[in-house]
Amino acid sequence: MKKEDIIMPNFIKKRFFMAGISLALLLQGMAGNASKLNQEDGVMTNHSTEYVRSLNRNTSIDPDAAFYNPAGLAFMARNGLYINFSSQTYHVEKTHTMNYYAIDNENSGLMGPEPTMNTLPSWKGNLPDEYGARLTAPVLPGFDVVWKQDNWAAYLDIAVMQAATDMTFGDGLAVLDWGILLGKYTGLTNASNDNVMYQCSRDAEAVRNEMYIGATLGGAYKLLNWLSAGGGFRVIYATGNMSVKVTDTSYIIYDPVGAGTGLSQEDGDDWDIDTDTKGIGYGIILGTHFRPEALVPALKGLDAALRLEYYLPMELKKKTNSLMAPATVESSGNIDIFKDGTSNHDFNGGTGYAHGNGTKNLKVTYAPTVNLGLSYLLFDWLKLLSSAQVSFRQLRDLDGREKDYNMGFQAGGGVEFILSPQITLSTGYLYNDFGIKPEKRDEADMLLSSHTIGAGAKFSVNERLDINIGAFYQYFQEATTYYVLYVKVTDGTNSYMNKTFKESRYSVSIGVTYRMFGGDSGTDSEAGKKTIF
Repeated sequence: MKKEDIIMPNFIKKRFFMAGISLALLLQGMAGNASKLNQEDGVMTNHSTEYVRSLNRNTSIDPDAAFYNPAGLAFMARNGLYINFSSQTYHVEKTHTMNYYAIDNENSGLMGPEPTMNTLPSWKGNLPDEYGARLTAPVLPGFDVVWKQDNWAAYLDIAVMQAATDMTFGDGLAVLDWGILLGKYTGLTNASNDNVMYQCSRDAEAVRNEMYIGATLGGAYKLLNWLSAGGGFRVIYATGNMSVKVTDTSYIIYDPVGAGTGLSQEDGDDWDIDTDTKGIGYGIILGTHFRPEALVPALKGLDAALRLEYYLPMELKKKTNSLMAPATVESSGNIDIFKDGTSNHDFNGGTGYAHGNGTKNLKVTYAPTVNLGLSYLLFDWLKLLSSAQVSFRQLRDLDGREKDYNMGFQAGGGVEFILSPQITLSTGYLYNDFGIKPEKRDEADMLLSSHTIGAGAKFSVNERLDINIGAFYQYFQEATTYYVLYVKVTDGTNSYMNKTFKESRYSVSIGVTYRMFGGDSGTDSEAGKKTIF
């Protein structure tokens, strides 16, 4: 008879699949996700309010060009010391679901997969239907200081490269529940076992913290009246933490035969893994800005820019704060990513780690990028903007994780409406594709393709003070990934499942730019030229 009918053949019951095996399977399943001690989004692009309101700043010749277009600083209209500060309120929501619908046990005695017990009418489990996380950063700052003098400029840019402050998956992650269920299913689908699981419950939580701060020092020089070059050296200080906890795991098992006939509860082991990361990285930025008006007067109002970014190999140092798991889990090697290279003589009753101490370093090198910008002042009151980026995510050493990627790219366009010398309105659009291979997408780093719409305004209070406001909404394309995952601890199993990923983000920003020193209208070499930014 079928297990769905709760009438089992009279096999001798074997209860040798305990919680330790469940967790061993869990961590085998987490092996790919465990490597995500850091986010793989790359360098955040929303560094200034000017960006938030237009989404296309690769031809900027405002102070925020220190990040988006260093060579453009040489074309700033007036001399002086510019201070630019932006602050964003940034909100992120992520959700994912899991449909774990079939399992194929090599020792089930069946030909092909069978439905998982969580899909049967008898299932009373209380696992989440949806796993979610929300994060609101009240203040996400960006800061630029620029000194412009005639044909040259020097700058300092300080900004958040990437961040996640208490990004908490309060119901855990789907991969945790897959492992918890798989551990039991492996035994229950074995031909020698006649039991069935009615229910599974647990408390699980995953929390990610990250803060990567970048400081870039550089300059720009106008080589010709139509061409400038610029660059900078970037230092990145990175800190992070990944914490995963599972407690109060229990299963309700139905035994149809033998002395134990009826329902019984089996408890799983608690486990707690917590690892810090810290390190420093370096990047080199080179660029050029081209203004062909001096060569071809018919191209008046056209600006083009190119920026290259290359990052030296970056490694973070790990520190294991807690590593509590059954010895079977540790001996599999699948939690080595959380180890920091030091021994733990207290583990497993004093015997220490069976699979070694892991390594001290985690490779997190940023991808090299090519960034392009093109803008055109079509009329005195209308400026067109465009930008593009290609990121070579596969051309770096991440201990094999780089193989999960193709090239990533961004492309966008925008419009600025110059209503008066004091008021400029803007709107923009940007498409982003991280380049992740679909089968490598997971809940730890969804890396969904996105469409972003932004809008805002610039108010020039006087020739020394500008105020920018802006907001954007980023819609991520929902994606469903199908998996067939093979795991073996005792019996080899194929798990059949799909996961659906959703995400959205928005930002509201205000920024201020103030210029000190230098002249007012008519006193600088470029003050007489019309400048629309």
